[in-house]
Amino acid sequence: MPFLLLISWVWGQVIVGGVTERSAELYIWDTQAEVSVATLQKKPFSAAEPPIRVFLSELQPSTRYPYEVKLSDGRLLTGAFQTPPITPLRVAFISCHDIIPKSKDQLKAYKLLAEQQPHLIVHLGDWGYPDTTEKEFPPKTRFFPKDWDKLYALYRQRYLDPNLHPVYAIAPWAYIYDDHDYAADNTGRDYRAQYKTLRLPIGDYPFEPKIRENAIQAYEKYFPHYPLIDSSEGLFQRFRWGDVEFFLLDNRSARTGTMRVFEMGELGRYYFRPKPEISILGARQREWLLNALAESKARWKVILSGVTYNRNLQLFIKQVLALPEQMFSILGGVYKVPSIFIAGFIADTWAGYPADQDSLLAWCWQRGIQGVIFVSGDTHIGTLEDGTMGGLPELMTGGIGKTEKRSFQLAKRLGISIFNQGGQGISVNHFRPAFGVIDFYPDSAVVRLIGVGKGEISRMVCFPQDKVLPPSLWGRLESPNLGLMFELKPIGSRTYALRWRAPKRMPQNLGFVLYDSQGKKVWSSPSAPNSYWKQQKQLVLPEQPAGTYFLRAESGGTYYGVRVRLP
Repeated sequence: MPFLLLISWVWGQVIVGGVTERSAELYIWDTQAEVSVATLQKKPFSAAEPPIRVFLSELQPSTRYPYEVKLSDGRLLTGAFQTPPITPLRVAFISCHDIIPKSKDQLKAYKLLAEQQPHLIVHLGDWGYPDTTEKEFPPKTRFFPKDWDKLYALYRQRYLDPNLHPVYAIAPWAYIYDDHDYAADNTGRDYRAQYKTLRLPIGDYPFEPKIRENAIQAYEKYFPHYPLIDSSEGLFQRFRWGDVEFFLLDNRSARTGTMRVFEMGELGRYYFRPKPEISILGARQREWLLNALAESKARWKVILSGVTYNRNLQLFIKQVLALPEQMFSILGGVYKVPSIFIAGFIADTWAGYPADQDSLLAWCWQRGIQGVIFVSGDTHIGTLEDGTMGGLPELMTGGIGKTEKRSFQLAKRLGISIFNQGGQGISVNHFRPAFGVIDFYPDSAVVRLIGVGKGEISRMVCFPQDKVLPPSLWGRLESPNLGLMFELKPIGSRTYALRWRAPKRMPQNLGFVLYDSQGKKVWSSPSAPNSYWKQQKQLVLPEQPAGTYFLRAESGGTYYGVRVRLP
């Protein structure tokens, strides 16, 4: 019998969340239930409407708690969760999937997720696509949170989804919306960005405040969560599991107008000119995040965001806006897409908010904050980056249901490579559902991408003493760099097998430069023609004190680099 049919009758409408060393919450989608867990045994609970919220206190740290919940219809649901601290701690990260699966691969991804046996599951948004704005915007925009019944129905569907029941039963969850399950595609505090047609001028089209208010209130009412810092400004929250502290960001309900980063200039061309006041977090959330990172005593600090951070995404915006007639040609010119469409899509990430990007990176450097890892979703593609290219190490978890090749194809077409530790389309030709997993150990964190039909797609290892990218290396890419993309595999203490990923696109002259953890140049190879480098099968680095270094292949204003650790 298929896996999902075997278990769908055993587990049901219970989601565990808000777990700490001493407490947890069980949300039960029913109006009457009998609960057995910890010191509660067959205790009845009720609510006027779902969900029933059961708060558990006086729990013991590092303890596994099985539970049984008897629903009003007599069904018995079972599951378990574990309180922190846990070593090693395994956390799974997912995003972007349909509530009613449209592909068998999504169901396979759920099974694969359950097989990983995570202690905690973090959902980064786009959990279903309830917004229906695409075909009718504007003027007949339908924002689903305007109708409370639709929000209720959305959460009800999530609880009653039989395909997710085995995953609910094995671990607690943390979740925050992204654009599609917040209000609509590419939305912010009180607007939706418009850049998809030429019929209307690009800009940020406002919607009524009630939409945002309802989205926040529904989350508070229907899903277990950690204490919200300021729900008037969003759903941002922090929580700690032993040596790992998580900072869950709301990058929708506080952000200012995305399309304000573009200005119409000479000859009707658009230019990327973001002003400092443009913010993806809002002042209140940004201040909280910076201070919380500085205060944290945790070995690992994990920043959770619905959208990608990587600072070099900005080059994509500049490159497409530099195209002739600001049009992007497809299929040899049969189809043409306005550059502003692609630029607006990328500006929906942190790339459209360089002031927030830079202040976060600078703060971490100035305060000596170590062990930072960024986790993001939204793009339907999974990749890894160690911080050399983007500023902060980043796991961009793929869509666990929604998948696509467009991001990879755009990067290849423009000649840009900014994710240096592999992923979908980079290290493997895999574009099926995928998700991220991090195993946190006291001395390291192993970051992996897991894909349906593939297993492990790529991995990288982070260390708690790692600092963010030093200031001397903060310069963003000025031109395409795909031809500088290289792979290193250690074959000795300082000797590496060298492979160029796109030798046909290498610049005419290039060289390698090694920087220490403070950004000081400690070695450089001679600059040589690409014909020389294509023949090199090995790279030998000089004797240096043990530690972390940044190795970059450089040519003029462009580069590609990786973090290396010399013994």
